[in-house]
Amino acid sequence: MNVLLKELHTYHHEVAIKITQIKGLLGRLRHESASTDDCKLLFKLLEALHGDAEQHHHENEELIRRALLATEAPIHQRVKDIERDHQAFGRIAGQLKMLEDSTQEARVIADTIDDFIKKYYDHMDAEENIFFPVANKWLSDIQWQEIKRQWH
Repeated sequence: MNVLLKELHTYHHEVAIKITQIKGLLGRLRHESASTDDCKLLFKLLEALHGDAEQHHHENEELIRRALLATEAPIHQRVKDIERDHQAFGRIAGQLKMLEDSTQEARVIADTIDDFIKKYYDHMDAEENIFFPVANKWLSDIQWQEIKRQWH
């Protein structure tokens, strides 16, 4: 696997660790046993999924996706949807941030965050099992060099 794809995969692994922490905090939130510190940590972890590192990660994936679209590779619909997913995650980030000061019930907040996690995992699954393998197969060394030149 190309070194840049490995970097993206490593980032996904790190995000999965954060999501595991978030899920634990969501369980406490649902059962109303979450402390104020738990809630602060929950939103800090969520914010990390929408910060600069996440933005750069998506920009890097887009570099690869655009290069792939310029090849003769058969492009799966999920690969075409990646850009739309990235844009949606940006909008969802704003909605999740507003939940921090929300007066909604804890269960509603937890369900909203859980829905985001499901979408995020589905997105990562499509990237790792469809997008990355196709990019690894179809992109040339020259294309990878150009991608690396623009890499964040």
